[in-house]
Amino acid sequence: MFHFLRHLLHPLKELWVERIALFWPMWIATTVIGVWLVMWAIPQQANIQANSVPSRHHPPSRATVLAVAFLCLFLICYIAGILVWEDFTYYDNSHYTNETLVGRNVAMQILPEAGRFWPLGYEEFNLIRHVTHSIYGYHAFRIVQLLLLSGILLVLLEELSIQARVALTTLAFITPSILISFGGLIYSEPNILLSFVCLVWFVKRFGETRHTAWAVAAMISSQFMLYFKETAFLLLLGFVISRLLLRCWSVDQARWDINRLRDPESRLDLCLGFPVACFLLYYLAAMFPKYSMGYAHKFQLSLGQTIASYFQLDLLVWVLVAVVLARIFLILRRKTPPSVLWDGLALAGVGCFAGYLDLRMQSTYYLAPVDLIAVLYLGRLAILAFKNMEFRTRLCVLALVSVVLLQDLSVSAFHTYERKNVIRAKAEMARAIKARYQSDPQSVKRLFFPFTQSFHLMEFASYLNYIGVPVEGGSSVLTTSIRMVGKAIQQDGPCGYQPFVCHPGTKPDPGDLVVVLPDDLTSTDELSLYQQEGTRLLFSYHPHPLIPRWLQPEVSRLRVASPVFAREPLPGFWLSASVTVWN
Repeated sequence: MFHFLRHLLHPLKELWVERIALFWPMWIATTVIGVWLVMWAIPQQANIQANSVPSRHHPPSRATVLAVAFLCLFLICYIAGILVWEDFTYYDNSHYTNETLVGRNVAMQILPEAGRFWPLGYEEFNLIRHVTHSIYGYHAFRIVQLLLLSGILLVLLEELSIQARVALTTLAFITPSILISFGGLIYSEPNILLSFVCLVWFVKRFGETRHTAWAVAAMISSQFMLYFKETAFLLLLGFVISRLLLRCWSVDQARWDINRLRDPESRLDLCLGFPVACFLLYYLAAMFPKYSMGYAHKFQLSLGQTIASYFQLDLLVWVLVAVVLARIFLILRRKTPPSVLWDGLALAGVGCFAGYLDLRMQSTYYLAPVDLIAVLYLGRLAILAFKNMEFRTRLCVLALVSVVLLQDLSVSAFHTYERKNVIRAKAEMARAIKARYQSDPQSVKRLFFPFTQSFHLMEFASYLNYIGVPVEGGSSVLTTSIRMVGKAIQQDGPCGYQPFVCHPGTKPDPGDLVVVLPDDLTSTDELSLYQQEGTRLLFSYHPHPLIPRWLQPEVSRLRVASPVFAREPLPGFWLSASVTVWN
């Protein structure tokens, strides 16, 4: 018996020790078990009782054709906006310039010391690197996701007219959090959006047809979604619990009907709780024994700041909260019947938003799944009820839509303007430095950064090294490397999580290139110190298009959408950049 237990405990011990390295075998195993659980729990006779959805095929009207044409034109413009001025110079792009683009995989994103657990993050680019090294090739993956998502949304909203579906899809894509997510390569939100929408569609189709294949597809979608970001479990858990509660609540009798838990739909919801449990157990095991929240604490705000920021960024989510609370009140008072799918979806979104408020974390892209839910849920309710609304109610709805739309367009425009200019400025100034280095390597020995923080310095160093300018600490085989010196650097050593070496310095030496990046925190007085007489301007950049002076105060109010200047006033030389030869 002792020998048996010893043989049994040994592989379990090895499994525990290698619990992070064995992610893929464990993920596949839990997925297979989840699929088996679905096939076991849902009776096969449910397939026989399937009720087919009646055909809705009609000859397309002129309005339908125009709506589809508009959506196609919108997507073409949207994709063009994603690709214009793109390069690997944005934040966290060093994962590509120093890893996938030079033949190395991005490490699996299980980081106990930081409290991060999103193992599927960047995994798609570990595959894409074998196919292309082009910025457009990398963005092609996001574009395919965008097109798939738009197609699924059109099918998911089948009870509405084509014109209404196109309108809601368009509104969803101009929402700042969704636009930002699809516009960048570093965000996991597009993966979550596509996985979650697929999950909802599969659950909906299972409710309509009772085919087990849809239930299996829902289980697989949930497995993907959970491991793209830690907070994704709040969406799935909220969706499952809300659907179970709404289904078991008898509106007619105002009591709970526990027998509804035996329904095939309830069995599927209970099965979907299995991957959530596996995720939480795996998370606790991977983080053991420290359970650090370092990443969350690093970016944590006060509760008041978090709430105020989301009011400035995302009125839509607050409208969702208000409407959901009103709906729940009416359901409990037996004034309106619940929609298990849509009300469950809305409650999941509110739960996810509550999770970010509890963490006190704010960013322009965090709420992309919640915003998508809000557009679909609120849009569907408004469109279905619009004909029966009183005139004053219609005016109120239209006014609220106008305010939300104005905010969305403003925030999206600000972020796009800032992002595109940051990317273009850094790419052009890097090429100017490369041209000088290629013409005379001895003329580029040190780069001095008077205002740049260590993270931004590391990212710029990674891009320089990628395009052929050897930076100290990089993988270049050349014996001479360019030294990166910055006033914000405290000591000699790596600038951040990449190996590039940075050095502290208070002033430039003769012959240094003084580099001012477009996202540096500068002031006019400080900048003038590095543009003295005797210096020679090698490169300068100003944002395009220039913002009129009269509009600048309004633009400054939108800085909460900036990843750098959200808590700082916009500098006088915002998005301007320069490279100066110091004599």
